[in-house]
Amino acid sequence: MRTPTTGRTPTTGRTPTTARALDELLAGARLVDLSRTLEEGMPTYPTHAKYFQNRWLAMGDVARMNQLVLGEHTGTHVDSPCHFPVRGPHADMSVDELPLTALTGRCATVTVDPPPAPDEMVGPRTLLDWEERHGSLRSGDVVLMNFQWAHTRWGLHEAGFAHLDGWPGIARETAELLRERTVRAVGTDCVSLDSGDGGRGELPAHYVLLSAGVLIIENLANLDRLPPLCFFLAFPLRIAHGTGSPLRAVAVVDGGQ
Repeated sequence: MRTPTTGRTPTTGRTPTTARALDELLAGARLVDLSRTLEEGMPTYPTHAKYFQNRWLAMGDVARMNQLVLGEHTGTHVDSPCHFPVRGPHADMSVDELPLTALTGRCATVTVDPPPAPDEMVGPRTLLDWEERHGSLRSGDVVLMNFQWAHTRWGLHEAGFAHLDGWPGIARETAELLRERTVRAVGTDCVSLDSGDGGRGELPAHYVLLSAGVLIIENLANLDRLPPLCFFLAFPLRIAHGTGSPLRAVAVVDGGQ
């Protein structure tokens, strides 16, 4: 029903059905923060910009504030397709062009156990074994690769060098299988989804996935706290022409899990 004077639906004070359902669902859920704290001395990809936080003093202003100096790929972040010189319909897609649903969806956490060796490129058998236990990956899934790497190696300054020394990644065949499954995004607890030696210099994960519009999430935290299936959501900053963006990534887990 619409009022004849304004054409607007009258306000009843009732929460819309979808919002009410979400409110009830989240009330019984557990939220797991998957993002790294932004702080000076945190590990970054060797060729990428470092993070700095400078105290900013303004004469006559009692408010406290800081100036942040950081790269688009600082901390927990997403790679947009334009981050690499890929070909295809997604080649020039920047982070500000991503839809709000780009990083929301069912989340499959694939734990590589035993943990891979340094520079190892994990093959598709790991994904196939996961599917045998938990069911097939679905189109639109967010797949998180838990290499069990960061929780013993992440640190500040020199302590974080271990995180940047020979991290594992996925092989080309694994990236091709994920592309075949038409997943939405693939994440890792390492500094890159390609291994520390760049996938033998070819960076297959980035080229295979980004060219297909599959986003890449790097430097995730707390993947060991996730069940095999849950819900994932994260939102990048709306950076014009951005090749990537820091994220606040969150997993929604059933309260009993």
